[in-house]
Amino acid sequence: MEKILNEILSTLKDHSKRFDGIDEKFDSIDQKFVSIDKKFDLIDQRFDSIDKRFDSIDHEISDVKSRLGNVENRLENVEERIDKVDIRLGNVESRLGNVENSVERLSEQIENNATEFRSHFKHIETKLDQHEETFHVISDTLMGTKIDIEHLSKKSGVHETEINQLKKRIHS
Repeated sequence: MEKILNEILSTLKDHSKRFDGIDEKFDSIDQKFVSIDKKFDLIDQRFDSIDKRFDSIDHEISDVKSRLGNVENRLENVEERIDKVDIRLGNVESRLGNVENSVERLSEQIENNATEFRSHFKHIETKLDQHEETFHVISDTLMGTKIDIEHLSKKSGVHETEINQLKKRIHS
């Protein structure tokens, strides 16, 4: 039995050496797993930093979207104001058309009045010319009458003087 036990022990020692080799292999595998875990930890850290970068990029993108939303709102407001200006400009154009029509009517009316006034002035000038001729005739007549009156007045003065002289002679 001793022999069997020795054989078993020697077999176990052989097996123990094999197990030691297996243990060493497991230890090296464990070390590889540890180094792999470290690498995974580094990769996790890199992913964490990448996640942080993506979060900051997401935040910046949301800020940009917010700003773009504000810009879009402003553009919509500008478009509304431009539409209102277009409407007002259309109203102004319509009113300007009405003003142009009124100006045309007034222009025609002014031309008609000018023609009528010219005709009326010609008529008045004709009448004035007739009256001027009449005044010249009357003036000439009055002048002639005045001359006649002066002549007669002189004659009557001469006659009165002669009469006075005759009276004085008679009385003397």
